[in-house]
Amino acid sequence: MKTILITGITGYLGKRLSSAILKQGFNIIGLTPSKSDSIPQNSALKLYYLDETPLEEVFKSNRIDGIIHLATLYGRKGESAADMAKVNIIFPLGLMVAAAKYKTSFFINTDTILTPALNPYALTKHQTKQWLDMFNNEFAAVNLRLDHFYGPQDSDVKFIAYLLKQLKAEVKSIPLTPGDQTRDFIYIDDVISAYITVINAALDGKFDLGKTHNFEVGTGVKTTIKELVLTLKKLLNNQTTVLNFGAVPYRKNEVLNYDIDTAPLKALGWQAKTMLLQGLKQTIKEEEF
Repeated sequence: MKTILITGITGYLGKRLSSAILKQGFNIIGLTPSKSDSIPQNSALKLYYLDETPLEEVFKSNRIDGIIHLATLYGRKGESAADMAKVNIIFPLGLMVAAAKYKTSFFINTDTILTPALNPYALTKHQTKQWLDMFNNEFAAVNLRLDHFYGPQDSDVKFIAYLLKQLKAEVKSIPLTPGDQTRDFIYIDDVISAYITVINAALDGKFDLGKTHNFEVGTGVKTTIKELVLTLKKLLNNQTTVLNFGAVPYRKNEVLNYDIDTAPLKALGWQAKTMLLQGLKQTIKEEEF
């Protein structure tokens, strides 16, 4: 039975992805910073706390077939650029070094579609991908670039979850940018299926050494922020909250339009199944709004 190491396993994506991977019949080794972050363990899931166990020891004690790197620091809670560099660059670099040393078969990195000039978070993710390029002779290197994913029970530091909370509470107003920027919003179940597709392709030997295999994850349909917010307000039957478009300026170096190329992922047999309206309705239903 294959064993996959997952970082960020106690996060929103990590919990849901690990559950899906266990159902596929894999063993999982989860990494988390400390016991303050935890999830239930079982015979197929072993959790290591990095404040107790050195990373080297994790690899010495286990035969790890593949790595899925999810852990990230967004900087949404006031973390410094140095904090983000430590989590988003130094930590995954240590993983790559260990993966090369202990002959791990594949490394799946979670990247962002955002331009590196936008903010420190986007820059650190870009730099980690460059390090992955340096190691792609050592293991099958895969880079998944995500746009904005969403779903029920997500943290309200995420944009859609924040909007749902504010609109449900019928706050007086929500300050927003002009809202003309487009994004490819993708439902959590489709993100998970993308990871499963890539894992199976890696285990089937479809990714050659010597190059980084890049995949962009999205539905292929772009929606403006303004359209998204108006749709959520309508779905929640909110007739109170004022949507204050233009109250917040665009970020420096904001890119108004991103194009997601899903063709490489579709070539592996993957297809997004949940379009935005359906996904928003499902999220609202499961949140019991």
